[in-house]
Amino acid sequence: MTQPSFTGRRRQRKTKLSVRIADAVAHTLITMGGMGTIFAVSLVCVYLVWVAAPLFFSSSIERADGFSTAAAADDVIAPAYIAVDEHRLLGLSYSNDGTLSVFRLDTGELLDHSRIFEDKTPSAFEINARDGDAIFGFEDGSVSIGQLRFRTDFLSDVEIPTEIGELEIGDVVSHAGGVIKLTTERQHRRHSVSIDMEPPVQLGDTRILHVDLSMRPTGPIFASISEGGAMHVGTVQRRRNLMTGETTLTLSGGEAEIPERPEAGLPFRVLITGIGDSVMVVWRDGHLIRYDTRNRQQPVIAEEVSLLSPGDEITAMRFLIGKTTLVVGDSGGGLHTWFRVRLDDAETSDGLVLVRAHELADAESPVTALAVSARKRMLAAGYADGLVRLFHITSDQLVAEDRIVEVSDGVTALAIAPRDDTLFATTTQEFLRWEINAPHPETTFRSLFKPVWYEGYPEPRHIWQSSSGTDDFEPKLGLIPLIFGTIKATFYSMLFGAPLALLAAVYSSEFLSPRLKGRIKPTIEMMASLPSVVLGFLAALVFAPFIEDVVPHTLTAFFTVPFVVILGAYLWQLLPRNTAARFESLRFPLIIAALPIGIALAALLGPIVENIFYAGDIKAWLDGQKGGATGGWLLMMLPLSALAVAFAMSRMVNPRLKALSRDWSDRAVAVADLCKFLLGAAAALGLAVMIGWLFGGVGFDARGGFVDTYAQRNALVVGFVMGFAIIPIIYTISEDALSSVPEHLRAASLGAGATRWQTATRIIIPTAMSGLFSAVMIGFGRAVGETMIVLMAAGNTPVMEWNIFNGFRTLSANIAVELPEAVVNSTHYRTLFLAAFTLFAMTFAVNTVAELVRQRFRRRAYTL
Repeated sequence: MTQPSFTGRRRQRKTKLSVRIADAVAHTLITMGGMGTIFAVSLVCVYLVWVAAPLFFSSSIERADGFSTAAAADDVIAPAYIAVDEHRLLGLSYSNDGTLSVFRLDTGELLDHSRIFEDKTPSAFEINARDGDAIFGFEDGSVSIGQLRFRTDFLSDVEIPTEIGELEIGDVVSHAGGVIKLTTERQHRRHSVSIDMEPPVQLGDTRILHVDLSMRPTGPIFASISEGGAMHVGTVQRRRNLMTGETTLTLSGGEAEIPERPEAGLPFRVLITGIGDSVMVVWRDGHLIRYDTRNRQQPVIAEEVSLLSPGDEITAMRFLIGKTTLVVGDSGGGLHTWFRVRLDDAETSDGLVLVRAHELADAESPVTALAVSARKRMLAAGYADGLVRLFHITSDQLVAEDRIVEVSDGVTALAIAPRDDTLFATTTQEFLRWEINAPHPETTFRSLFKPVWYEGYPEPRHIWQSSSGTDDFEPKLGLIPLIFGTIKATFYSMLFGAPLALLAAVYSSEFLSPRLKGRIKPTIEMMASLPSVVLGFLAALVFAPFIEDVVPHTLTAFFTVPFVVILGAYLWQLLPRNTAARFESLRFPLIIAALPIGIALAALLGPIVENIFYAGDIKAWLDGQKGGATGGWLLMMLPLSALAVAFAMSRMVNPRLKALSRDWSDRAVAVADLCKFLLGAAAALGLAVMIGWLFGGVGFDARGGFVDTYAQRNALVVGFVMGFAIIPIIYTISEDALSSVPEHLRAASLGAGATRWQTATRIIIPTAMSGLFSAVMIGFGRAVGETMIVLMAAGNTPVMEWNIFNGFRTLSANIAVELPEAVVNSTHYRTLFLAAFTLFAMTFAVNTVAELVRQRFRRRAYTL
């Protein structure tokens, strides 16, 4: 029995104090670091929720002090129109007798009460509350166009009236039909009503029943109905003589006879769209005739539509901002909206059809008054029983409501303040006001995540379009296109990068010599240091234009490069064992050489493939201009056909070939394997062509799905370039996981007679599966959150198509582009934070599931 040798040092059986202190410090720091990380991530989540949550808060209207109608106007009992200024200091009301009243909103004091036209009373009028543009029609068949608007200016020291005395900051005094307020900057700001009417223009000699007006950059466009049954549409141009300074008005346009409807009586309203291309004549029973007025000299009937169910009558009508969407209120308390959409099968002269798009909440009494917001798609409705409601049209949401208790004839007129912060209503007894608390009426769960019927679209759709160049634009804040774009970018990036990275990791770990591995692995890891903005720059300005010119060659290369690499492997087996061992060091350089050979073969075959399957022009074929469906199915079915053929050979051919080749030489087996591969490749190609031909024969076309119209910046380019970003991450972690498998498992497998490939696929990979899965998920996280590459290379268009040849917009890219220009705390701003929270939630959910799967793989690995 051997005795242990004495080393001259006695082993201490007690841990040193310094070691215990270091261990305690390390334990504390690591715990604090982990908890701090969790806390920081949680704070990010809390902040995103904090900013986005107000989107879903309920809205309200709160009654404020009002005053009696008699205080606003001496003899005006029921104003037909009311408006207020943006500072909520002045209000005006117009009555059907032609009188205009100006009053203070804080006290109800009447400041001015006069007739707009001294010599005659209008028989019809229409005033745009947003801009103050107005048109009046008269008994003698003439019309006058002008403006009734609030005016704000600042008084100089010499202009300040002496009779107003000394004012304190915030004081408001009445003066000369308006008010003067001392601002916080001690400036005297004057508020008044400006009336500027053009001289009347004669249309005919019969009474004007109804008028409407739209303003265009070229001048006003108006429509009118006369008592004689004629509809007139025209423009008024102002010409000023530079010599005399005299201004003359020139009328141009045309007329159309309105079909008689004796049972319905005279028309109830006439309306003209915002750009003046359509005029609508409406009767109380809901019958509408729409005229195509693109040629104003010769308007023609485009279509006739019934707006209501039988038995109901129209009681109120108004256009929303932009004068495209028409709101109709009826005697049954119903509210619904109509707008024109373009249909391929439309039989109208302009190709547009009027459709009923939105149904708002019904009430129990008739609608008596409507008012629209000057900023949003918000609508106020008043009813005969005193109910007042506030709606948002895009979201189909009842924002808030209140009821006037003492009312006899219902709500006679409504107005929404220019800043959407106050609602005003008049009855025959009083003038009322409500403070509006509705910062985000356009956002609901439905409007954000479900299809919405936007103005001008033939059906509800998922759309993201947050801004435009005009004030009457309808924001479209659907998040689904951005979520779809994120998934599409991740899918194509992982489809390209993950297989390459995993296979490269397996090769490096199990087949590559340690000397080459020591050089190649650091080189690949250095790829991760490339800035994504540089990759995006290269993708947008180098790869995308290049690939656009060689599309068929690029697609062919996806098949020729793997074919050449695998063919080279089978050819290598033909070498005698001694020769193969002697040139073992050349195997990896030959694999690298297969890449340019495969690309050269693709360059040779690309034009041939384009001529055979894509009618000689693959871009025109993708656009559906020429060619059959076989080529599209070939692209999609060739990989699946190759897998099907490989599976069939493994089940049917390989067992028989193995039994027959027991006594064959190595070279004979290698020749048989080569022939099997070539026959399998031909069978896969033939199977794909046959499936494509069959699908095309029965009318199924792949175009419109995963392949469609080609755009220069597309998912193919993004997937290729994104690989440079995710391959190093997946490769490094996967290779480390494979190399960490205990050596005794590898040695036992090889010692039992398994090949290196069998050892890798049946022992090493299952053991390292948890690490491989983690690598893929980390790469997935990088692909989901990537911003600059998809921003620069994907076109940043929020479309919902799986087409690999067009672009997309991701959540991260959208946030990067729009957040710097979003108004803080606006609906757009908070929706972007909701998009960030959605991205956070998506990655958190996927990573949670991935962790559960990884732990399962890890438990299975412990059993080996």
